[in-house]
Amino acid sequence: MQVRLPLRSTRARVAAFMSLLFLAAFGVSGLATWLALTAPVDESSQARLLREVGLATTIYATHKAPEAVRLISERERRPTGYNFRITDREGRRVAGDLPEQAYAEGFTTLRFQAPATTPTSDDDVVRIRVLTAKMADGALLSIGEDLERSRQLQASFLRTFILTSGAALFIALAVGLSYVTRILRRIEVIAATADAVSSSGEMGLRAPVRPPERRDDIDQLAMAMNRMLDEIQRLVISVRQVSDDVAHDLRTPLAHLRQRVEVALAGPPDADAYREALEGAVEKIDSVLTTFEALLRIGQLEAGANLATFQPLDLSETARQVVEAYRPSAEDADHALELHASRSEWIAGEKSLVTQMLANFVENALIHTPGGSTLDIRVEHLGKSVRLVVEDDGPGVGDEDRAQIFRRFYRVERSRTTPGSGLGLSLASAVAHAHGAEIRAEDAGPGLRIVVDFPALPAAPGTGPGPGSGPTSPR
Repeated sequence: MQVRLPLRSTRARVAAFMSLLFLAAFGVSGLATWLALTAPVDESSQARLLREVGLATTIYATHKAPEAVRLISERERRPTGYNFRITDREGRRVAGDLPEQAYAEGFTTLRFQAPATTPTSDDDVVRIRVLTAKMADGALLSIGEDLERSRQLQASFLRTFILTSGAALFIALAVGLSYVTRILRRIEVIAATADAVSSSGEMGLRAPVRPPERRDDIDQLAMAMNRMLDEIQRLVISVRQVSDDVAHDLRTPLAHLRQRVEVALAGPPDADAYREALEGAVEKIDSVLTTFEALLRIGQLEAGANLATFQPLDLSETARQVVEAYRPSAEDADHALELHASRSEWIAGEKSLVTQMLANFVENALIHTPGGSTLDIRVEHLGKSVRLVVEDDGPGVGDEDRAQIFRRFYRVERSRTTPGSGLGLSLASAVAHAHGAEIRAEDAGPGLRIVVDFPALPAAPGTGPGPGSGPTSPR
């Protein structure tokens, strides 16, 4: 999967944006530099004209008019002199080479065509800044400075600006496009990985991620996609597993149901036989429906259902209620059921789900442990966690089985003849994960220990030790 497209690709857009941004920034800086250069030049020109007119006015005031005109003419004929013009009070030219026109007192700028210096050259526009002052006898003295030097300076600056702008623009584009290309190549790798997973189903592919000390936003994007692919792969494997398990575990009760019906139909008509067959069919159907209901509940929990109903929940009190509900059954089966909860321990949870999880633990222990076994339930506070422990002293579960008991439909070999669908612990695991809790199975030596660590909440306001506080033993 290629990220770039002609003209509308990210690379082309970045290049265009960088060019416009660079030209705008360089244009603003060039204008600022132009103004910074031309303003001092103009001020310097005006200062020189003021100084020259001041000297000429002093000469005119201290000498007679003919002598003053001669001295001023000699001064302005120097190689570094200025253009000048002196007119009498009637406006007649007395001396000087400035063009004929009316000169107002103060500064003015003249623009006129200078004659061509060669037969093939074109006339050129001449710009002169002129300062005119009135003498004591009414004569006008005008002194002008050719602005060619200023124009040449500006032209030189403009040429330099264009050359440096072009070079800088080329360097900026080269460096910027090189950097953007490197980034886009990494994005193309991520896109190619996603494309390979979606088109060919290669669920094991993952986007490359650099070492932690070099990671940036692109690596964060790659890691986020990898986490998403991990979750998708887990869900796909889970769906495949569920499909296989459903096909395997539901085939037996459905086959038994079909066999029972066939046997009833094959015999002679008998209302009692039919009734017995129908009752057995209802029992099997209820078992299948219970299995599907558990699967649906697990799916809802894994999809995040019931999260909006989570409220502060006293885990110790919930455990006490479950223990009280199952105590008669435990006594009938010759089991000892004990609860150890020294105080109220608060978690964020949905009471019916936590109750169902605890009930599944208790039922599982009562079914799979022999008479005379003890089932111990503990609720403890450990730092930022509230730990729920359900432990029995029965035969326990082997290491290999212990790693699998939270799978759907998984049953230990010796338990396949006992009632159940193999979904109780799987449902309990889904409840734990929905509450942000960690669940694991451990060897109790002998027996099995189930540990669930919930995130703890501060004690609810106004609550003290719950009704089940303190150790509770069988009555």
